[in-house]
Amino acid sequence: MTVDEALKLIQDCREKNIRINIKYANLEGASLTEGMFINANLEGANLEGANLERANLRYANLDGANLKFANLRFANLEGANLGYASLLNANLKFANLKYTNLIGASLRHSNLEGANLWNVKIEASQKDDILNALGVLIKDRERRAERTE
Repeated sequence: MTVDEALKLIQDCREKNIRINIKYANLEGASLTEGMFINANLEGANLEGANLERANLRYANLDGANLKFANLRFANLEGANLGYASLLNANLKFANLKYTNLIGASLRHSNLEGANLWNVKIEASQKDDILNALGVLIKDRERRAERTE
């Protein structure tokens, strides 16, 4: 599916209030600002560099999606499934991630400043990436241990 075909499908579905299924679509670099993707199936979709600022992705399935360098500023991702999605360098400033599944998602170098992370699901191994994305400086544990000896 081309970007133009996907955008037309999204527009048609929005007008008819139909659930969107664009699984594995290539929407790289697409401008989807303020798009309505409630309950949309975007599993495995390529959204690298896409502009999803203020998009409504409530309860969307983005399992395994590529969101590298995507702009999700002020996006509503409440209850969305972002399991195993790549959010490398994604801008999630002020995004609503309440009740979102982030298990296995790659959040390295993403920006979560001001994001709502209430009841997000993560693995223990992701906590450092999330803290870094929030701007929390994590001291090196080995250096700290050396100082106490």
